[in-house]
Amino acid sequence: MNLIRFILPIFLFINVVAQNGGVNTFSFMKFTNAARLEALGGYALSIYDQDASLGVMNPAILNPSHHGQFNINYVNYFADTDYGFSSYVHHLKNIGTLSGSILYANYGKFEYADASGERNGSEFSSNDILIQAGLGRAIDSNFSIGGNLKIGASFLESYSAFGVAMDLAFNYQNRAKEFGAGIIIQNFGYQLKSYTIGNSESLPFGIHLGISKKLGHAPFRFTFTYHDLQRWNLTYFDPSSSQSIDPLTGQPIIPVNPNFLTQFFNHIVIGSEFLLSKNFHLRFGYDFKRRFELKPSSRPGTTGISWGIGFKIKKLNLSYSNSKYHFSGTSNHITLSTKFGVAPKVDDFYKQ
Repeated sequence: MNLIRFILPIFLFINVVAQNGGVNTFSFMKFTNAARLEALGGYALSIYDQDASLGVMNPAILNPSHHGQFNINYVNYFADTDYGFSSYVHHLKNIGTLSGSILYANYGKFEYADASGERNGSEFSSNDILIQAGLGRAIDSNFSIGGNLKIGASFLESYSAFGVAMDLAFNYQNRAKEFGAGIIIQNFGYQLKSYTIGNSESLPFGIHLGISKKLGHAPFRFTFTYHDLQRWNLTYFDPSSSQSIDPLTGQPIIPVNPNFLTQFFNHIVIGSEFLLSKNFHLRFGYDFKRRFELKPSSRPGTTGISWGIGFKIKKLNLSYSNSKYHFSGTSNHITLSTKFGVAPKVDDFYKQ
């Protein structure tokens, strides 16, 4: 009851201040921090195991088994864009499990040009930095809570912006049935300094709900995520836009407002893991919104589908994932993780 009294005012407050429309800034706050997450579609809110990279994204699943784990992730994004993400987790007795991480995104070089498009030969760069600290702690043998504090900085040529945000997460685990459920309130914050004076922009706020279930007599785990609970219609639709003309029939093509099923499935991401052994896993994910919005009508291919592998060699864990955003746009994630020291003895509030 006390937990409900604590959570309810937070949701009421967020319902008042959250912005449902418009375009937000600081999209790098939503970048995936590990190959395993990307392989599962970008979300894994309720998997409670020894992988600390999941706890960096959802602090409520940070636990003592993550102590001493160091992760480094490299992403080869589109064009000349790439980013790196590194994190370290440390457990403190009677306090909880702490995480610290940093993200650096590089968007390549751009050439200066005047209004007529004439280039002068000089270049400028664009970069983003995100520093994050998290804390997770169990409430009892089934419930846990956690939070992240984020400080973001963005540098676009001579323009710069700074912002601060936080995450608040809750997790439930039934270890006997290998079932988990989690919810995270993500990127709740504001810009401390905007790119231009008087033009403050919103951060990529979101509320996401996820569940996971491992089959009792088969090596499969399934994840289901309903993301962006704070906003129903995620599809961009502009009824005032000009009509296009069909080149074959000459008839106007009238924009069609997305129906109920389209709007519902735009919130859904599903994933699965094939746990062949403790040292080798196969992973798959499917993002309905990405598939619906980015697939080419003539050749949809595998848009919206992600996959990956993970294996362990002694103390080194290696994961790779491939995610298809568009026919011409694929991201590749590589994550290396290892452990330093020995995990501490479990505190009393972690015992079942």
